Amino acid sequence: MDSAVRYPHGEARGISTSLSGVPVHDDETMEPLVFKEGMIIQKRGGYRFSEDAVLLAAIASEFRSTAGTRYLDMGTGCGIVPVLLSRTHTHLCGYAVEIQTSLADMAKRNLALHGVEDRIQTLCADLRTLPDRFPPGSFDWITSNPPYRKVASGRVNPDPQKAVARHEIHSSLADIIRVAAYLLRNKGRLYMIYPASRLAELIAQLRVRDLAPKRLRPVYPSPGERARRVLLEAVLGGGEEMSIERPLCMRDDRGEYTQEVLLMYRGETSSY
Repeated sequence: MDSAVRYPHGEARGISTSLSGVPVHDDETMEPLVFKEGMIIQKRGGYRFSEDAVLLAAIASEFRSTAGTRYLDMGTGCGIVPVLLSRTHTHLCGYAVEIQTSLADMAKRNLALHGVEDRIQTLCADLRTLPDRFPPGSFDWITSNPPYRKVASGRVNPDPQKAVARHEIHSSLADIIRVAAYLLRNKGRLYMIYPASRLAELIAQLRVRDLAPKRLRPVYPSPGERARRVLLEAVLGGGEEMSIERPLCMRDDRGEYTQEVLLMYRGETSSY
């Protein structure tokens, strides 16, 4: 279920193909934004956002943001999560952080493409340095779709962008949780998607930083298979009770997206 989202049609090429004048480089494409209106710039090869980003945006959209809500996306890639969230949270304000220069530049252009660059700034930085840039409690709401694999686990992809996106090359799970706990205000919320096989480690790291897991939803590729991912909401300084939500099944017996997933892609409903 972590395969990249690709499109059979709608690819645009050239130096500048957007009506808004946002440049698209020769090694990039401009494609329809999943089932929503609008477009997204991605690499032809290299890193491309996956289904996981769509699921993360869907659960994070549950957050009841208001004017003045401070938001941060850690490891934004091409900016897909804040782009999707900005469509339902019209006053969303904050930062999209990405360590890779080329992806940070792409995220900046994608935010500009959707007209939200004045509200969501792109920051090219190592997320581990964010406590040096922002005071504690700076944000109400954080999203993160972090690398899933430890450096020593499995083959590291030879493509640098894919390697950084999939393996903990620049930051570990512990780093991400530590920084999130520092930057969140009391009762602020962290939304993540993570492998089900590392759930015990995830909860342990959250507890160390006083981030209480509040809602958890297992994600299944299809009926009869084991859960591959979990969607999780954690609250800084929250209570001990946690709700285990109903399963989310990505595809039905025919291999097609389930109705719920299709609605999530269209932004018409939440995942909970």
